[in-house]
Amino acid sequence: MNLELRHYRYFVALAEELHFGRAAERLGISQPALSQQFRWIEQQAGAPLLARDKRRLALTEVGRVFHEEAAGILRQVRQAELATASASRGDVGSVSIGYVASAALSGLLPGLVHRFRQEHPAVVMAMRETDVPAQLEAVARGELDIGFVRLPLRALPEGVALFDIDAEPVVVALHATHALARRARVDVALLRDETFICTHTEHGTGFYAITQAICGHAGFQPRVEALSRQMATIISMVAAGFGVAFVPASMRAFAPPDVVFKPLARNDVLSHLAVIHRRNERSPAVLQLLARCRERKGPRRK
Repeated sequence: MNLELRHYRYFVALAEELHFGRAAERLGISQPALSQQFRWIEQQAGAPLLARDKRRLALTEVGRVFHEEAAGILRQVRQAELATASASRGDVGSVSIGYVASAALSGLLPGLVHRFRQEHPAVVMAMRETDVPAQLEAVARGELDIGFVRLPLRALPEGVALFDIDAEPVVVALHATHALARRARVDVALLRDETFICTHTEHGTGFYAITQAICGHAGFQPRVEALSRQMATIISMVAAGFGVAFVPASMRAFAPPDVVFKPLARNDVLSHLAVIHRRNERSPAVLQLLARCRERKGPRRK
């Protein structure tokens, strides 16, 4: 049959109303126009679809079969429309996220993901903890959609963009028995002879760059000898007496009994958390999460 979608709608309305006037009103067309279209549909079907019995319309056997099929076609079309609209809104799809540990430990990332999953329960989300260089490469290659990284960065790969999402003070983590542990604030110059613990030693990147900058401002080059990729492990290493570490202030929430966190005297360095993503991102689900991230950007925590 050479029928268009509108013909199926016409017949379903007529089959359900069994009255040309009510069906025409439901469809928003005139009754003569519906009658004309129905005659065309019957011609295409090759058999009567409606019978008149004592001034009442009724479906013929062929009409009942055609009604079931036509209604099924319209349901499929509606489902396709809903699925397409849902996808265009970012309600379905997938998002892969990379992050540095401090983004998760700060509570910011889990909070964002939790709210996004409540708003978009059908979106499949995958999360991978990984360091900044690996995130940059993975986002550029399309293996990750979004990355949460600590600034500064030396450079961005081609096609990758970023924006700040949070900034918080930097504090120094000390063993509770350290000579400076009882001070309200720590003068960085007094840390000259300490061993510093960092996540890496890549120049111009993340907390290694922050450590270099803070110590350089105080007039000395820090001795970085202990390394760990995990921020929680760094704090554990401070507790074990391996050295001291500069960390985001939010890490106070994970302080073991043997570690104290002290603000820095005469130093207002902030640790910036940023989101990286592809510049030409087209996935509605990813774009929805990026929009939530931009909305989250707010005042710096004290």
